[in-house]
Amino acid sequence: MKFCILPILLISSIAIAQAQQSEQPTAPFPFNATLFTPDSVKLNSNDLLQKGKPTVLAFWLTTCIPCMGEFAAYSEKYPGWKKQADFQFYGISIDFPYNFHNISKLYKEKAWPFPVYWDKDRTFRAILPGGLNGLPQVFIFDKNGQLAWHHKGFTPGLEDEVWAKIQELK
Repeated sequence: MKFCILPILLISSIAIAQAQQSEQPTAPFPFNATLFTPDSVKLNSNDLLQKGKPTVLAFWLTTCIPCMGEFAAYSEKYPGWKKQADFQFYGISIDFPYNFHNISKLYKEKAWPFPVYWDKDRTFRAILPGGLNGLPQVFIFDKNGQLAWHHKGFTPGLEDEVWAKIQELK
């Protein structure tokens, strides 16, 4: 029995190419998303851009236990990191509206040393690869706004990988 492997290889190549394309955001950072501060101040994600600096976007939910562990690890190391590198770091919640009050509560209670915002409309889900399926997720963008690193989930020590990538991009 003979069969042609060429169509299978062609289909596989197309599928791989499409998967690789989907690993990139639909646009470079800072995108165009409406965000809110824990105090309900509305701003645009474009306002977060400081050209020439690597940018870390850490996505989380108030009900996500690994997210709390991740933010605790970042909070511990963030002040030292900022003394060594010039970069931007933002925590962005994609909580549903009924949990917004918990964003503000946690931000004040935990005293996170980095800014935290709420993506009320979940705009980033349409922009970033994977639709932010599964949290926490971290995206690091280079000085030009191009995605340089992405990770889903959190285990202790991941913060060191984030720091290594920031140092690499500074």
